[in-house]
Amino acid sequence: MITRAAIYARSSPDCPYSIDDQVQRLQTVSVEHEWTVSQTFTDKPTSARGPDRRPGEVALLDAIRTCTVDRVMIWSVCRIGKSLPDLVAFVETCRTAGVSVFMLEQEIDTETSNGMSLLDCGELMALHVRQSRRDRILRGQAAARSLSIRFGRPPIPTIKIEKAKTFLATGKSLREVARLSGISSSAVGRLKNAMGSMAASI
Repeated sequence: MITRAAIYARSSPDCPYSIDDQVQRLQTVSVEHEWTVSQTFTDKPTSARGPDRRPGEVALLDAIRTCTVDRVMIWSVCRIGKSLPDLVAFVETCRTAGVSVFMLEQEIDTETSNGMSLLDCGELMALHVRQSRRDRILRGQAAARSLSIRFGRPPIPTIKIEKAKTFLATGKSLREVARLSGISSSAVGRLKNAMGSMAASI
C-alpha cells in the first residue's frame, strides 16, 4: 500500500536548518521508509499577519482535512503552529483525519509503537513554547538591528574613562574613583583589571 507523505518545512531565525536542508533530509527518510512524497509545503519568515503569514501551513491543513495525504513529515515540532493552541489544533486535525505525524528531531512517529503518549505531548508542548519564545526574541532583535538599535549598556564617554585612569594611577580606591569620575564602581573595577593586564603584557 502506498503511503502518501506530505513534507512541511519552515525557516525561521531560531532554526539552523534552511528549508532546502529540512526538505532534503525528510525526503531521504521517506525513501528509507518507502513513503511516497506527494506534496511539499514550505513557509518563509514574513511580516504578514493571520493566515497569510504561513500559507504553506494553511495549505497543509487543507490537504489533511481533504484526506489527500496519509502522513505529515516535519523536521521538528517547533515548525508547526504560531502558538501552543495552534499546535494542539494541528495534532487534533491530524488525529481526526487519520493522518499520522512524523517528527524527525524528536524521533516520533504517531503510527508506530513510539507514537505520542500523554507524556510525549506534554514534552512537545513545552518544547514548542520555548522555541516560539526564542523565535520571537530573535525576530525582535533582528528588527532592532535593522533600525540600528544598540544592545547592552551604553558606552562610557572617553573623558570619564581618562579621568578614572588618572585617579586610579594616584592610588585612590575604586569607590572614590567611581564618585570622582562619574561612573560605576564595577566599571572602575573592569578598567583597573584592564590596566593591570596591559601593564603585565608590556
